[in-house]
Amino acid sequence: MNLRDLPLGSLVVRDGLAAPATVREALFEARETNRRLGEVMLARGYIGERDLARLLAEQAKLEFVDLATVNPSEAAVDELPEPVAERAQAIAYGFDDEHLLVAVGDPTDEHGLSELQDALDRPVRFTVAVPSEIEALSGAFGKPLLRGA
Repeated sequence: MNLRDLPLGSLVVRDGLAAPATVREALFEARETNRRLGEVMLARGYIGERDLARLLAEQAKLEFVDLATVNPSEAAVDELPEPVAERAQAIAYGFDDEHLLVAVGDPTDEHGLSELQDALDRPVRFTVAVPSEIEALSGAFGKPLLRGA
């Protein structure tokens, strides 16, 4: 079990998304099945994908971005190599001063974040988005994500 699971459980209870007993039950299942708390809570329907992404963003101290309300820059999308975007479940969607804005579905994937940073020739500012929205936006730009499909 990842130590990050305990704060996530506290955030779930704090926001009223699940009762403490439900979080304890999900923590037990996560430990028994070697999965993360968020995965278990999502699979059981205790929390939704958007709530999980928002809480993971808060936990990682990153901004949550609603990709449904973003008008992505094609130039930004094109900066991120497609194979790297697929592996990291990410999409570049805009610019902020000197930074490329890159939304990720899993901010706890340190290998993926590192790979994204290494693949780009400019400073990156990571945000967190709902994974299905990343996939939908990727598909809209002709860059379908295969991960999780």
